[in-house]
Amino acid sequence: MSKLLLKIIIILGLMQIACGGSQKTPADIKDRVAWLDARSALPVFPFGTNPIYLYFHSEGSPICSSMTANVFDRPEIIEYMNKHITSISVMPEILDSTDFMGRRISSGDLIKVFQVEGYPSHYFFNKQGQLKGARTGYIGLREFKQLLIYISEGYVEKMDFGSFLGTDGADIDTVWGKF
Repeated sequence: MSKLLLKIIIILGLMQIACGGSQKTPADIKDRVAWLDARSALPVFPFGTNPIYLYFHSEGSPICSSMTANVFDRPEIIEYMNKHITSISVMPEILDSTDFMGRRISSGDLIKVFQVEGYPSHYFFNKQGQLKGARTGYIGLREFKQLLIYISEGYVEKMDFGSFLGTDGADIDTVWGKF
C-alpha cells in the first residue's frame, strides 16, 4: 500500500473520530471548529486536501480564551474553517509526547521545533505541509478571516500578505458575519 494511500485512510479515520460519527466530515460540524487532536493528527502530518492550520494554545490563557470567544466561536469562522482548512489543536500542557515527522517527540521539543514564543501561536501550511506563515498572539476577527482566505484560496503562492491586503480578495465583512 502506498504511503499516500495509508495517510488518506488514517486521516479519514481521524476525521470520523474528531467529528463524532461515522458519516460526518468537518464540513458537517456546525456548532464548533472541527479541531483534530495533536496526538492523532501530528503523526500523519501533512495530509488531506486542504491547507493546514496548527494552533498552539493553553486552557489557562486569557488571550486564547478571547480568541475562542471572539473568533473561533463565530458561525462564519466555524463554517469556513470546517470547509476549507484542516485545523489541528495543540495544547502542550496536556500533550506528553507525540509522533511527528517520523520520530517520537516530547511536547517541549515540539515547542522548540516550532519556535513557539507564547500562546496563542498560529502556523499556516499549504496542502503539502510547507509552512507559509506563523504568528504569535491574538489575531482579530477581520485579520483572521483575511488570513484564512489568503491561505485557503491560494493567494499565499502568488504574493505576500501585505500585497494581498490591497486586493479585492481581502475585502471582507465582519459586521454581518460573512466572508
